[in-house]
Amino acid sequence: MNRKQIDQEWERLNHELFENKPEVNEPYPSDIIRRRELLLFAQVHLGNIMEAQNRNDKEKEDFETEMYHITMSTYYNWDSNEHNKSKN
Repeated sequence: MNRKQIDQEWERLNHELFENKPEVNEPYPSDIIRRRELLLFAQVHLGNIMEAQNRNDKEKEDFETEMYHITMSTYYNWDSNEHNKSKN
């Protein structure tokens, strides 16, 4: 990921965390909590990508990039993933 892509991903995460939050005046249901945890994991992976780039550690950068994409894919496909779990 280049710097521009990382900045775009930070913007997406911030939107999901701060603007696209459920309007609930009580504790979040467990499925929403698990889904929002994925956003926190994604933040960690993005931070690790930046750190790996600063250290010129291509292997770690590649790993963290893949983990970031898996995490966000799980987040955005949550409903279909949960639907598949209930079939098993």
